[in-house]
Amino acid sequence: MIRILLADDEPIALDRLELAVAGIPDAELVAKARNGKEALALIRELKPDIAVLDIQMPVKDGFAAIAELKPGEHVPEIIFVTAYQEHAVRAFEVHAVDYLLKPVSFERFREAVRLAKGRLEARAAEVRFAELQQLIASLRDAGSPGAAGSYEREFWVRNRDGMVRLAAESIDAITAEGDYVLLHCGGKTWLLKDSITSLAGRLDPATHLRIHRSTIVNLRQVHGLRRRGPKAMSLTLAGGGDFAIGPNYVESVLKLVNARRWR
Repeated sequence: MIRILLADDEPIALDRLELAVAGIPDAELVAKARNGKEALALIRELKPDIAVLDIQMPVKDGFAAIAELKPGEHVPEIIFVTAYQEHAVRAFEVHAVDYLLKPVSFERFREAVRLAKGRLEARAAEVRFAELQQLIASLRDAGSPGAAGSYEREFWVRNRDGMVRLAAESIDAITAEGDYVLLHCGGKTWLLKDSITSLAGRLDPATHLRIHRSTIVNLRQVHGLRRRGPKAMSLTLAGGGDFAIGPNYVESVLKLVNARRWR
């Protein structure tokens, strides 16, 4: 069940929100508050999955209530309700799931809860994934005395059915993708929550080289060096793929080519 807290200082509006919650089969109303101060206390005590907050309330408004939650405290998914359109931008600046205008439509409320559930599921998956990664790392370290300073040898990534292990040496290239990276492996790509800078320091430099601020390549997969313009170059890989060399990385790449350090 999705646990929902409601906060609104208008009794009629609060009753309508309660009816909206009752119309969602897998939703449970855990508490109601009449102002932001009460809502904040109930969020801390009951830890609801979703908090539906009116923006303009006495004592403490919806924005102020959320702003008082400290790092490490439970933060529910937030749905704001208000009679005023002008608060919409600020609502999304604080990463609210949705912003509903009064009188709240039951259909729009159901849609907002559906979006919040999607976020909750994604957040739970992230937590489970992080815990599994930590467990895998601890098991690997426990079996390898002194391995804490060694390079990454494998990565666990998610697929449709669960997770799959990728050996670092099998990864042809890694490219940045926002807050994630794409692992290019045998013609397939896998999404991993990590950064190019972090991976560049954790992968063995004898096998993986950073050639651009957003690219790392497997040196054993390098097939050729291509000039793309007067000052632009790229590396081609044996399995396909052409990756630009950043201006700040050209010198180090050419040194490796001249020294024939990969094979």
